[in-house]
Amino acid sequence: MDNLTHAALGLCAGLAVRKRSVPMAAAVTTALVAGELPDIDLLIRSADDPLVAFRWHRHFTHSFLMAPLLAAGAAGLAAWLFRRREGARFAPLYLIALAAAFSHVLNDACTSYGTMVLWPFSEARVAWDCLPIIDFALTVPMVVLGIIGWRTGARGWAVAGAAWCVAYASVGRLQRDRAEAALLAELGERPARLAVKPTVSNLVLWRGIWEKDGEWRTAAVHVGPFGAPTISPGESRRVWDPLDPRNPPAGSLSRDLLEDFNRFTGGWNSIERAEDGGVLVGDIRFAMIPTRASPLWAVHLKPGEPAHFEVRMDRRIREGDWARFGALLLGRQEPLR
Repeated sequence: MDNLTHAALGLCAGLAVRKRSVPMAAAVTTALVAGELPDIDLLIRSADDPLVAFRWHRHFTHSFLMAPLLAAGAAGLAAWLFRRREGARFAPLYLIALAAAFSHVLNDACTSYGTMVLWPFSEARVAWDCLPIIDFALTVPMVVLGIIGWRTGARGWAVAGAAWCVAYASVGRLQRDRAEAALLAELGERPARLAVKPTVSNLVLWRGIWEKDGEWRTAAVHVGPFGAPTISPGESRRVWDPLDPRNPPAGSLSRDLLEDFNRFTGGWNSIERAEDGGVLVGDIRFAMIPTRASPLWAVHLKPGEPAHFEVRMDRRIREGDWARFGALLLGRQEPLR
């Protein structure tokens, strides 16, 4: 989830549990810091590990076990900063920080990227697939309600902001389930692997991905509040095979990295020939446009060069893509171009 949303939800969640004796400035500072602190994992860097961001983002700092520790750090910092203000004690600030820190973890779990909320007991990445990474309809009301709660000191506004997030995520989950049911009805059977992911800033257009005959198939699924769902078929890609002869040799560093990447993606990998003659092994679950099969992130390999391993991001918007996205968002069945 984007940082503005985390800040807004953290503010609403923190102010919702604020005691009146706690100075507003101290409460707001605590909520904002605790609401953002789990993303401190973005500071983890390694020049020697091209997968460092995949390994550590939404890892241990996003677990239920770590949230209370991060909250303690945020509350301790605010208590020190406002030590001369009456009521700015650690205990009431810690309650605010706890609410904000847990809101960050739960909010990220609502998206599709995957969050290790159960670390260290499990390294499974929880993804409820009910919220996009960026959604203005979710964020703007929380920003407004959080600021009103801050400026007026009335808890009800903050409670309303937090409740809006819960309600919006619940609708998102309902919409995801509707999109999956529509796609299954269209396919006539449940594939061995199928996923339905939200698209940017809406809850009506979803990206469907499934496996069939050694290929990943994609489709845009529109589930509006009224009318029947519409499904627009998209591109396809070959499923990556761990035994593909183009893979790096066993025991090489690039092979180890490729296997690590495969664990991160849960095996949702496609393979295609790159323009330079190499191959791209990418996470088919995510793309810029719901009907595109070009993964948002992929690793670039060169057969015969076992030391080569490069992470590539594909955020390209082709000519006509935004117009096509708009048409899909309105529920029009668009032919693949």
